[in-house]
Amino acid sequence: MKTKIWAFLLFVHAAVLGCIVWLARSYGGIAAASCHWDCSDAYMRIVDQGYDRTSSLAAQWLGEANWAFFPAFPLTLRTIRDLTGLPAPDVGIILNAVLLPMLAWLCYQYQNRKWGPVDYRLYFLFFFTFPATLWFRVQYTECMFGLFLMGMAWAVLNSRFYVASLSALLLCLTRPTGILCVLVFAAFHIFMSWRRNVGYRGRERLQALAASVMDSSLLVLAGGTGISLFMIYLYRLTGDSLAFSHVQIAWHRVFHFPGYWVWFNLEHKTHVNLVVAAILDMIVIYKGFQKKLYLETTVLLVTFMVAFSSSLLSIHRIIMANPFFFMIVYACLMDMRPAVRNAFIAFFSVTLLVITVLWFHDTNLLY
Repeated sequence: MKTKIWAFLLFVHAAVLGCIVWLARSYGGIAAASCHWDCSDAYMRIVDQGYDRTSSLAAQWLGEANWAFFPAFPLTLRTIRDLTGLPAPDVGIILNAVLLPMLAWLCYQYQNRKWGPVDYRLYFLFFFTFPATLWFRVQYTECMFGLFLMGMAWAVLNSRFYVASLSALLLCLTRPTGILCVLVFAAFHIFMSWRRNVGYRGRERLQALAASVMDSSLLVLAGGTGISLFMIYLYRLTGDSLAFSHVQIAWHRVFHFPGYWVWFNLEHKTHVNLVVAAILDMIVIYKGFQKKLYLETTVLLVTFMVAFSSSLLSIHRIIMANPFFFMIVYACLMDMRPAVRNAFIAFFSVTLLVITVLWFHDTNLLY
């Protein structure tokens, strides 16, 4: 059965990837066509030159520096490039093409274990045609981040906290929001342990709680170690261990009360597409709590509130390209009639191809 599931998974993955490669023919090939925005401005520069020592004085990138981009993805590209001799954009496409089936498998296993049984045919058709998987395929960190997040989630679900801690460390070396995910998982583990042991009394309950606190502490320690390694490096490079956070002001990321940036963008008639994306994010997060996906939805909510309060920039991919977002959407779709589900598969497929072409055109609608 496992072989059958993997065969179907790889078939759908290859079919969708083949369509995207075919679409990229007119744009110079998949690697060149997909390497835009953060890929060309940051990741490829880190691969080729390393991290900036000072922020840019050029008018187009005034105050910007690539410190905002965590090292796991670009350093992996650099290592594979040096080993194979392939161009870094090609390596990024190949790497994510290899990681994406692993991510899909972990998502399936996790959702099947917690809310199963899950029909693997529908699951993988939805997963690989889901529009947000665009960012899992191009040279961005989303696929690697999702893989480490699901690795941690699957390991915690199976009480394998050494594996979960390694995933947490790598997660926090991939994106700054990784530490938020780790903290939510740690807090939930303690809370769920307290609830499971409600039947115990006195010393027994305290012992069970102490064990869960130790496991959660290991997660937080590992995640903190991951982000601290990058902070130590930045301190040696720039003299500012929080340079990855401070440089965000160059992209006009400033914390305000929740909702400020929605009002700002509507008032100035800029990035209205991001306002729409933020509203869709809120709807899905609300549905996640309705579906009782409490842990997964809380991870999305905490991440959303931090991003939502600092800027709407990239809010669509920060939330929608999180595997937990897809799980909530999938759970909602399973409540619908088969004909409606099939219509959504068709809608997702067309939307994915449309936004892929838009991405190849270097549109800022998807930045």
